Amino acid sequence: MRRSLWTTALAALAAAVGLHGAGWTQSPPEPRMVPIEGGAYVMGASDGPVIARPRHTVTLAPFRIDATEVTNAGFAAFLNTFDIRPRRDARAGAVRPGDLEGVDAERVAGGPGPNPRTFIELDDSDAQIGIAGGRFAAEPGSENRPVAESTWRGAAAFCAWRGARLPTEAEWEAAARGKAGRAYPWGSAPPTPELAVYGRRTGETDPVASHPKGATPEGIFDLAGNQAEWTASLFRPYPYDARDGREDPAAPGERVTRGGDHVFDVAPEKLTAFFRDGFSRNPMREHRHIGFRCAR
Repeated sequence: MRRSLWTTALAALAAAVGLHGAGWTQSPPEPRMVPIEGGAYVMGASDGPVIARPRHTVTLAPFRIDATEVTNAGFAAFLNTFDIRPRRDARAGAVRPGDLEGVDAERVAGGPGPNPRTFIELDDSDAQIGIAGGRFAAEPGSENRPVAESTWRGAAAFCAWRGARLPTEAEWEAAARGKAGRAYPWGSAPPTPELAVYGRRTGETDPVASHPKGATPEGIFDLAGNQAEWTASLFRPYPYDARDGREDPAAPGERVTRGGDHVFDVAPEKLTAFFRDGFSRNPMREHRHIGFRCAR
């Protein structure tokens, strides 16, 4: 995409996720991004869950995608760019809206109503980001674990801050399956604890890239298990069609999550690269089992 078009797209995304002039500063060095070649990719499965049917082919332009899920440390760095002044230090999962002040405090830490327009639910017991020394920081030992409790809006805003975006559902599946149409990111073998993080209790994620044997041949980690991942796409039936409005960042509706997660049991189909029946898909709500990665 040409620079002028990308700048326009970023502005539209920023408006869609409610940033409207938030005080972003320079982003940290981005994680390694893996190039995915353009061309035809298989989506869905003829014998998979109903919502993953029919098996069909999509044609994609080349793109890049993060090798790893966004970490707690990375998301804390994002939060530190806003005009927020913590009143006191607070451990992870105990940051209350009243602990913060500033122009952007309510946007991040909560607001009125059952579905507050937040980026991350910091006062949830499953959050792994707190406040230390007057700055947002990952809970010790959780710095390199995938971020938990982020909303879709928070994930989209983080990627836009990095000059990137969330991957579409089609891009995510292409990265996981490759041109060969793999059943799992690593190939055809069923999941094992050596390949993926699953069958755990809530919050028991592993640091990103801890399971190299479960990576794709291209070097993308944790596309099955650890955290489920937000995508850019609205949750709509197959076949996938990027022209039908499902890639409109401002449209209301549920957004697709992909990749299984760490609490899924040993049912192999839940960790396949075409599984799309995850946990909460409400873009306004956070979830302890959902993280994300960025694309460009």
